[in-house]
Amino acid sequence: MFPPSPMTSAIKIESETLDDRQVQLTVEVPPERYTAAMRSAARRLSQREKIPGFRPGKVPFDVAVGRFGEEAIFEEALDTLGQEVYRQAIEDSQLDPYAPGSLNEVVSREPLVLRYRVPLAPEVELGEYRKLRVPSKPAEVQDEAVDRVMEELRQRQALIEPANRPVQLTDVAVVDIEGKLGNPMEGEDPGVLKQEAISLLVDTDTDWPFPGVADHLVGRSAGDQLTAAHTFAEDYPNQELSGRSASFDFRVIEVKSRMVPVWTDELARSLGDYVDLLDLRIKVRQGLAESAEREAEAAYAEEVIGQLVDQAKISFPPLLTEQEIDDLMHDLVHQLEARGLKLETFLKAEARTEGEQREEFRARAERRVKRALALGKIVQQEDLQVQDTQIDAQIDQMARSVQDPEGSLRRALSTPSAKRRIQNELLIEQAVEWLVAVAKGETPEAPTSTLQETVEVTQQ
Repeated sequence: MFPPSPMTSAIKIESETLDDRQVQLTVEVPPERYTAAMRSAARRLSQREKIPGFRPGKVPFDVAVGRFGEEAIFEEALDTLGQEVYRQAIEDSQLDPYAPGSLNEVVSREPLVLRYRVPLAPEVELGEYRKLRVPSKPAEVQDEAVDRVMEELRQRQALIEPANRPVQLTDVAVVDIEGKLGNPMEGEDPGVLKQEAISLLVDTDTDWPFPGVADHLVGRSAGDQLTAAHTFAEDYPNQELSGRSASFDFRVIEVKSRMVPVWTDELARSLGDYVDLLDLRIKVRQGLAESAEREAEAAYAEEVIGQLVDQAKISFPPLLTEQEIDDLMHDLVHQLEARGLKLETFLKAEARTEGEQREEFRARAERRVKRALALGKIVQQEDLQVQDTQIDAQIDQMARSVQDPEGSLRRALSTPSAKRRIQNELLIEQAVEWLVAVAKGETPEAPTSTLQETVEVTQQ
């Protein structure tokens, strides 16, 4: 498992199995080994930092202690000795770590006693998952949804013409807009937006750049300038602006009237390959039904996975949760950077520490780990597999989705590690599809292929 340690003198090991798929090893190091490690550390320090009157590495131990301090020598010794002792303890205990362990505590120095935590592989018991049944509801499209789409289509066909008069409701106002936050956070760009010559529909339902903007524009004429203050509601959909105040400067450039046509068969035919108005309405409903079906299927799949996780017994080392929290923190940093903010600025505005933010992510992270482990177990138990051709097809699809004239993305996706990642993603997709079929009572058979690689459980 590990190469033999250069110092294999006997160590005393106490092993305790913890509830969270970890083993605690308490290891007592022989005094002579501890002494030798301290002297070796002192020599290394004296080689790196010359002491007058002594050749590098030839400094007496007592002199080195006086020069560097016993604590510095101990830390230097522990860097090497701690790893050697860990390797030997793992070998002597015949443990198979799931990931590298950690030195959690120096229990004592005389004798030297070190305490390690060793993560073990997760354990997943899915229970009678083949009996899982979840009722599904057919996706429905209400007449009101069809009416909304039809009205949006009709509004887009409006005839817009210049109007030499003040702005009225339903007009289009061409305006310059500049908005600024009234209370920007430290390091935050106070500018909300800056748009020039933008066409704005003056309607009671218009909520951009803020709800009620029409009230400020009605009655204004070309050449007018005005400033409007607004405080966004706490439940405003854009959380970046919720509860915050801002001011908006407008300059009206032009006023345009807007006349919306009535529905006719001729208008319907002008929008595309439609026979008449009824044909357009039917195809609008079909499109909405397809979209609703996709959304319903995605929601149903998540409900099924949730029930699978809830009925399963899943135990895993805390390391996996921390790794998932790391990923969530990484995503948060990227989202903030896209807004021109730093993590420190965000945390200060939210009056929380980075540790508190990590704790806020903990429940979500644990759920994501359980989801990945449960689906990974489905892959293993049902022997789900993918073919090489499926991986190649996925690479082709991903490469075609972006402009990659030099083929750099395709080469990156074709490396062994990238292919393994794509393989795992396809296997997880298969597991979801298989599980959904089980929940619907379709009792699917596991697919087969020539690929005989075991899935590596990854966090999705």
